Amino acid sequence: MDEAEQPFIPFIRWEGTLDTRVGENSKATRSGFCALRSPEFPFPINLKNNYNALEIMCRSDGRTYTVNLKISTFMPDDFYQGYITVPPTNGPGAAICERTGGEFVTLFIPFKTMLLTSQGRMREVQRELDGLIKVENVGITLMDNVDGDFQFDLATIRAVNVVRGEVMEKYEEEEKGGGGDDSASRRYASSSE
Repeated sequence: MDEAEQPFIPFIRWEGTLDTRVGENSKATRSGFCALRSPEFPFPINLKNNYNALEIMCRSDGRTYTVNLKISTFMPDDFYQGYITVPPTNGPGAAICERTGGEFVTLFIPFKTMLLTSQGRMREVQRELDGLIKVENVGITLMDNVDGDFQFDLATIRAVNVVRGEVMEKYEEEEKGGGGDDSASRRYASSSE
């Protein structure tokens, strides 16, 4: 499918400037992160062992972004974190293609590679993110300690079941005679695999 035939892919654009300087009179010892997150889900999403990864379709400026899953737990500050590390597909201030929205990448972050953290620090005892855990919200954070402009476009994020690098629904669609075309995006496995 050539670019003229590709459908427009809706997305949200998150952009700004990261500044890691700490004010002279501040009690803080470090600074400089930016985050966005979904509203808290009214009913936490139960994975029920049906999913083993997050699939994210995005455009990135090449910086490392962190995906946060807030889970239902007795420990209120527990998050599971994974990393979005893909080659730059756009730079700050990049124009949006009116026909297609631009080129996106699709990546998978396996749940087994996500780290359990609390208050920004990795927990000494790790619990595997399994089907018994309920997700309360999803967020993305930029905390790479690099001053400057950033731009991140998010088209989709969803829980999927990946087997041998492919989303299971693709096999099911092909068996039914469907099969969707994936040419609007390139696929990358997360570097944490």
